[in-house]
Amino acid sequence: MAPSNTAPKHNRITQLWTREGSSLGDSTSGETPVVILRVQVLSCHDLRAKDSNGYSDPFVIVSILGKQSSTPVCKRSLNPVYEQKDATFDFPIHISESLLNMLGTLDFAIWDHDTIRNDFLGKCSLPVHQWIRGTAFAFNDRNNLPLSVDLASSHSATPVCGTMRIKVGFVHPHDSTSVPDFGKTYNTLLSHGGIVLLEICSAKNLPKQANMTYTGWDMDPFVEVSIGEEVKRTKVIRHSLDPVWDEQLLLHVRGADLSHSSASIQLAVIDWNKLTFNDPVGQVEINIAAIIEGAKKNKEPNTGPYSVDFPTMNSTTGYTYPTLTFRASYQSYVTLRNQVE
Repeated sequence: MAPSNTAPKHNRITQLWTREGSSLGDSTSGETPVVILRVQVLSCHDLRAKDSNGYSDPFVIVSILGKQSSTPVCKRSLNPVYEQKDATFDFPIHISESLLNMLGTLDFAIWDHDTIRNDFLGKCSLPVHQWIRGTAFAFNDRNNLPLSVDLASSHSATPVCGTMRIKVGFVHPHDSTSVPDFGKTYNTLLSHGGIVLLEICSAKNLPKQANMTYTGWDMDPFVEVSIGEEVKRTKVIRHSLDPVWDEQLLLHVRGADLSHSSASIQLAVIDWNKLTFNDPVGQVEINIAAIIEGAKKNKEPNTGPYSVDFPTMNSTTGYTYPTLTFRASYQSYVTLRNQVE
């Protein structure tokens, strides 16, 4: 089932997360931020038309750790260009252990503005190691060039297309009494978190499910993988009880997840339905610490394969549990950054 096409009102800034502690830009303690992360949305290109006139009315929501800012709506355009004064946003960063542990991705969501309900046009997420390219840390550095990123969908049933051009960099806090070293600050941010690469291989012995018309018994399975607020999905394999995906999914692991030995990633097998709600089949959890430890011991890019049995929602005594096979690996942001350089 496609995700709900609802979005925050265009002119309202809402909280994405309400976890303990303060958000990224919260300075109620009076503490001066160490650095300002400045983000500019320049333009989007080749967006999907959502309106009957063959155009969309796109706007972009930029968010990180509970703070959101929005560009103006660009009327009747599939290639919107945003003025610098209206599409440049500052996010103060306070270097504290609690905030670093919560540090996730810099997220962009593009929506078509409608009176009744906004339509989803695409999204992209930048992990910390992709904020800065090369050594141009300062936003106004002449070598800090705009980035072009492809837009993605949150579900295979919601097709999107197009790219977005953005610019990201650091600026000094206005009331700071000292000049921060942008390079050292960035390395501090990199030291908290990394990426888990999951290769979802296949499943076997999935239970037979009756279709809508009860004319057959099969399944249209996909795998949903989640860690915290982040959710990724594989493609749907039609009419298969032994599906093969061979699909790679990236999940961003924050410092808070690394610091808890019990932190886990959830893998759920789900039967896709076109006209009704999707049906959960079963799920398993994998320990993040075990993935990291396995990655340290194994010199191959991916550890595994792992084959895990999982109970289904309708399993009975004597039932043969389905098996999900996958590979997993972990790399820290520091390692990924060094590979880019």
